[in-house]
Amino acid sequence: MTIGTDDLIVSYGTQDQVDSTAGTVANDAYSVAGDVSDWTNDDDAPGATFTWKGQFDTTMPTVGSIDLYCTLLNIQSTNDENDTDANYTPHYLGSFEIDFGVAADTDFYTTLYVPELPPGTQTSQIYRFFIKNDGTAQTIGTSWNLWVTPVTQGPHA
Repeated sequence: MTIGTDDLIVSYGTQDQVDSTAGTVANDAYSVAGDVSDWTNDDDAPGATFTWKGQFDTTMPTVGSIDLYCTLLNIQSTNDENDTDANYTPHYLGSFEIDFGVAADTDFYTTLYVPELPPGTQTSQIYRFFIKNDGTAQTIGTSWNLWVTPVTQGPHA
């Protein structure tokens, strides 16, 4: 079937790497604000895809997940939502699937599609992302990376 003019299609923006100096993330812990650079949704895209690359330091987990959260910055002038931590998780975006068959110290890549980002308070909303090592019983190594690609839908030309 050929996609016709004005049929609904998905459009992707430019992928941005948002990790800066990623540190280890212990079991049941969150990454910290310094691990990830803030991302400006300069396309004002309603959704995004996320790609996560990581490895576990000693043994691959057999349970658990890598959860993705965000907070919004500059929601009132230059005031931000509080950063995600064990007591405050304002915007859960989803969980990355873990390949339980990959050996420790081996990079693996996984993706997550989030069709609706938390609504911003302004154009070019700034987001800060966090991961949670949720019940894997292993430590995520320092070589993890996170990329975000803005996604929207619109008519085919």
